[in-house]
Amino acid sequence: MCDLHLPFDKNALQYDVLEWAVCDIKKNKPVCVVYAGDVTCDGNLDVYNYFINKMRSIDIPFYYVPGNSDLRCADSRVEIRKNASQCKNSLNGILIFAVNDCDGTISDGQLSALEEAKDDSIVFMHHPIAALSEKSRENMLKWRESHKNTVLFYGHNHKSEINADSVSLQSMDPDKAIGENPCVTYYDTDTKELRKAYYFCPVPDDLNQHFGISCYRVAEDIELAVENNLKNIELRPNCLGIDKNMLSEYIEKWRRSGGENLSIHLPDIAYKNGEVIADAHLDEYIEMAKYLKADRFTQHVPVVSVRTVTEDKNALENICTYLAERINTIEHDIVIGVENMHMTSADTPDDNRRFGYIPEECVEFMELLGSKCRHKVGINFDIGHARNNMPYSQKYQISTWFSHLGKYIVGYHIHQVTLKDGVFENHMPITEVCGHLISYCSFFRCWSEERINKAPVVFEMRPDGAYSTTLKTFKRR
Repeated sequence: MCDLHLPFDKNALQYDVLEWAVCDIKKNKPVCVVYAGDVTCDGNLDVYNYFINKMRSIDIPFYYVPGNSDLRCADSRVEIRKNASQCKNSLNGILIFAVNDCDGTISDGQLSALEEAKDDSIVFMHHPIAALSEKSRENMLKWRESHKNTVLFYGHNHKSEINADSVSLQSMDPDKAIGENPCVTYYDTDTKELRKAYYFCPVPDDLNQHFGISCYRVAEDIELAVENNLKNIELRPNCLGIDKNMLSEYIEKWRRSGGENLSIHLPDIAYKNGEVIADAHLDEYIEMAKYLKADRFTQHVPVVSVRTVTEDKNALENICTYLAERINTIEHDIVIGVENMHMTSADTPDDNRRFGYIPEECVEFMELLGSKCRHKVGINFDIGHARNNMPYSQKYQISTWFSHLGKYIVGYHIHQVTLKDGVFENHMPITEVCGHLISYCSFFRCWSEERINKAPVVFEMRPDGAYSTTLKTFKRR
């Protein structure tokens, strides 16, 4: 096993995966269990010890090494690193080597021990050889060349892959399992056969009934929603540039095709020097909502620093009062979804950053706005924003957001996040449901088990053709 990334919140789905794995291990009764690193998401020592004690309670020999994510807390990394299993172990005549490479290096002592490995031995470590430091990589490549038949297991890549006798193990984390569902891998030392036991997270049967799109290209995207019988659409600020009667005709055509929820994405609202700073066209969006009988608003958390919110007790109060006064002029019922935001290159991870990058802040703003607004106020959870949110995404994984926000959610924005040349890019098409940076396994499982509210699931993607690509992805599942 590897890469479970347990968070501090024991209601997060990773703990269900752990319980499932323990039950599966007890049922299958393997001779031993090995864990190839990344027990925690952020080096929380209490969580790490909880996991180790849980695995030892099975009363089956257990060997483990930490991974790079277990070293993320300066206060615990020394203790976590030294508490790994010893390198060389013998069980029923088979040698098992626990290589502690959590910092990307392999000590001379471990390299010396590895020379004793035989064809039927088991070697496991956290990183693939290619991810090690230069010296350790060279040493392990030499070892691999002289021990071609010794099976080597490793984690870190979050996906299953086999290259001769080197095996990349599938991640157990439902937020990061790439290519397939989280799993435990069983290995038969006699036959060298592998068998996977999956923690299944299938696409829910009813999910497509909640799909929608955010209309960056208004006429084209509304037509696509009509063609695909999508019940939800979201208009963006560019809708004000379209003739009002023509826009109304687009919306009516969509409603006649079965459209149910029309949302308008409101512009950002800011606060500076004690003053609320709103978009000059905010009142026009409110009037547009009245005219089109919009069902929803999406509103980003305000553009205000954490420091300002902390020092100026009236900051959020004034922002919410300003918004509520305008939204309350709408006579028909409407739902407001507060959307979480994420770190950018302009932010630093301190109180100078923008407010609303962690669940507690989003809930604080939601509750205050809800106390002033006569309409329902909840959370419009953007899964991509939660993922593209370093360093806060280490502590607050997607499953942790679900645990915190599940009962408040009134809508979702979903997309893929890509990494190119070291830069994260949001709002990309979903080409795999278990994608490289966002695996939607936890979303599917939490949805099916009703841990989170079933609400409009709006694709928010910028590239041309992204919506068609994403719809095809879900259809083939």
